[in-house]
This record gives sequence, C-alpha cells and structure tokens, in this order.
Amino acid sequence: MESLNRRTLLGAAVAGVPLAVAPGLVAHASASPQPQPYGGRYQLEKDNCIHFHMVDFVAWNNRKFDMQAYYHASDVYVEMGGAATTTVDEHIAAMKDILVDNPDARILQHYPQVALGEWTAVVGHYVPGDFRLCTFARHHQGQIVEEYLFMRELTEGEADPYADEKPFVTITSPDSKLLQVAADVRPGWSAVIRGHELGKRSATFTRREGGKVVEQLRFAAV
Repeated sequence: MESLNRRTLLGAAVAGVPLAVAPGLVAHASASPQPQPYGGRYQLEKDNCIHFHMVDFVAWNNRKFDMQAYYHASDVYVEMGGAATTTVDEHIAAMKDILVDNPDARILQHYPQVALGEWTAVVGHYVPGDFRLCTFARHHQGQIVEEYLFMRELTEGEADPYADEKPFVTITSPDSKLLQVAADVRPGWSAVIRGHELGKRSATFTRREGGKVVEQLRFAAV
C-alpha cells in the first residue's frame, strides 16, 4: 500500500458515510416499553466508541470542526505522520492541512474496533482510494485526551521494525452484547502499540478464535 504523508493521512481516504438513522418504531398507546437487555457493564466503552463514530462520520466527513473541538480536550495530545500536536487548535489545523490536497477525503467504515476502559482503537477505511489507517484514542469524561494515528498499513511480508519492543498500549475487547449491538465492537479482537518514541511506533490488530490468530492487520506511524 502506498505510503502517506501528513496531508494524505486522513485524506487518502474516507467516503462520506451518511449516518444510518433507524426509523422510529410505532407502538400502540397501551403497549408497555420493551425491556433493555443490553445495559450494565461496559457503558464507558460504548459511549467512547459512539463518540469516536461522531468524530469521524459526522465531524470529519462533514467538516464540522466545532464538533471536533467538542469531542477533543483543549490540550489533547495527538501523534500523526511522525509529528505531535498538543492542543485541539493545532490538531484541527493539521486536519485542515490534509484537506488542502485531499478535499474529498471521507471515512467510509470503522472495522475492526477494539475498546476497553478509556481506550478505543479502530481501523478506518478511507476514500477516495483504498486505504486503511488506524487510530488509538484515550477518552476522559467524554473527550479525547490522547490520540495516536498510524498512517501506513504494512504489506504482507513486510517486517514490523518495532515487533520486539514492549507494548506501549494494549487493549482487548470484552465479549459484551452491549458493545456488539450498540457500537459493533466484536469479541476476539485485541490491539497493541509498540515503540516508545515519536514517529517510531507500530500498531497491530489481532483477532483470535480458540486461542489461534485468524486475522491480523499491521500499521506503521509513517
């Protein structure tokens, strides 16, 4: 897959995904509300995943930078394309910079998604073109406070230069019906960042069944 520079990062991608809006269900006035069987644990992970959907599918795809500011902390730390920004204004400026060369960039899909605690990790499918990038985000009180974007997918057979380094972030999605139906977080997936230096990190998404690796996606920061 072609290497992307800072401007082509999110821009190598993303086909405006119109959000699907489920039609309202009409019930008789005498009907009792249906019970909600999906509550309980993992509400934080659910909310964080939905917030990240909003950031990409609504805010980014529709160029709503005020919404980007709403979902990012004012002092959000973001690594993208081998460079770091430390405020939401800097991050928004970097996003606008991407659009200079890629005005039609849109995010088509998030798959897979991994979520645990404050962390989410997603692989984004972008258009125009056929690119996959991934983003790890740490959320706190409804806002993203840290974000790590990996802009280049490693090709089959390409070595991961940081494969032997200790994990920097590791998350594994729980087997939760709530997360599956509310945010499409499927069990069996884990995600890890390796490398402890700006611009020198890699990310791996792994799906296991019965303890065996059945699918893997690997990315580099640059």
